Amino acid sequence: MENIDFNNNTGLSNIKIDSSGDIATDKLVRAYEFYQSQRYNDAISVAENDSQIYASSYGQVLIGNCYKALNNKEKAMLHWKKSIEISPLEHLGYINIANEYYSEGNLHDAILNWTIASTIVPENSAVNLNLATAYNKKGFRIKATKYFEKYLLYEQNASTKEYLFVKHTIANLTAKVDFFTKKLAEYKAKRDIKTVAALYLKMIATYANLPNIYANIAEIFFFDKNYEKALEFFLTVYLNYPHTPKILLDVANLCYILNKPSYAYCYYTRAIKHLAEGTSFYVKAQEKIRALSYTLKDTELMDSHLQAAREAEKDNDYERAIDEYENYLILTESEDPEIQQIIDKYKIFINPEPFVVSVLYSQITELMNRKKLQACVDVCDRILKLSDSHTKEAVYAVKCRTECRRILLAREQFGV
Repeated sequence: MENIDFNNNTGLSNIKIDSSGDIATDKLVRAYEFYQSQRYNDAISVAENDSQIYASSYGQVLIGNCYKALNNKEKAMLHWKKSIEISPLEHLGYINIANEYYSEGNLHDAILNWTIASTIVPENSAVNLNLATAYNKKGFRIKATKYFEKYLLYEQNASTKEYLFVKHTIANLTAKVDFFTKKLAEYKAKRDIKTVAALYLKMIATYANLPNIYANIAEIFFFDKNYEKALEFFLTVYLNYPHTPKILLDVANLCYILNKPSYAYCYYTRAIKHLAEGTSFYVKAQEKIRALSYTLKDTELMDSHLQAAREAEKDNDYERAIDEYENYLILTESEDPEIQQIIDKYKIFINPEPFVVSVLYSQITELMNRKKLQACVDVCDRILKLSDSHTKEAVYAVKCRTECRRILLAREQFGV
């Protein structure tokens, strides 16, 4: 969890330098060389005495890292925070701020800042590993496992001790899950539900990211009339994974059975939007919504959902925060733009890749029109790394990258 090393994360090749002279290239190179050779005071002097470097977010990160190396944490934090004031997209600023918070034992702010960094560069493997480690410390096993998986997906250096350790650990755990899976067939054939349930619980205790298993456990608890446990596991599926309208109905029905009227109202309201009108499920959900409409007059109940959302935020539990903020909006029958903005932000926190791909996709045409061909290739590479190969963005990125590379090669070979 040490501070980000420039050489491994940006390097000079990734700094945007153009002919307009926005950054004093020669002085920036000199400052960076001083930093690399551990002449931190000289690097600070060059960066602070050049107005262009000092006014850049990258320059502020460089100065902050120098102060960190000189054990002046307060000044380091001031400059990293200045870097994101200058550019809210300066992911290195967020990363180093998060690293410092983590070293102080402040898990909440560390996770928050790493998460913001991941919405800018989701493929940063170090950030994914740090988030996995931090969430694991908080006991958020599903989120930790998801970030460990993302770390393995995006890490390009497969020979590091961290990569080998994580890969080996996950391979061992999934092998144990496979063993339990083979055992399941035998007990399912015997209709030994008790043993099947025990095996399911062992599977998620071994490896947390198994959405179908949570749903299966929920069904067993429901069949056994253990409604509290059934609701717990159905909610796990609803909050952490793509889900069907059936899951929403199951959650709503269980909230109704367990006398959680405001939650039942909210989940029925969500579910009915996905049900075909006139079906028995639709009619029953509509009846329950009408019967529970008295919750709309209970301001204390409404405020409890707002408070629950804020408590979830404090715990970096963004999935639950979204759920509770949405509950509040449903119960108040409002469209509070500030709360909606928070919900939208947290949705990006949870799944940043589609958002980043959308932003990158919108840049391709302009880059090609401006004949920024290498920049276009870089954007297309990122789209292909962050999206599934069958999406329209990926298909278009392959086409544009091929064309840009063809032109770049022609320029190199024939000077055209």
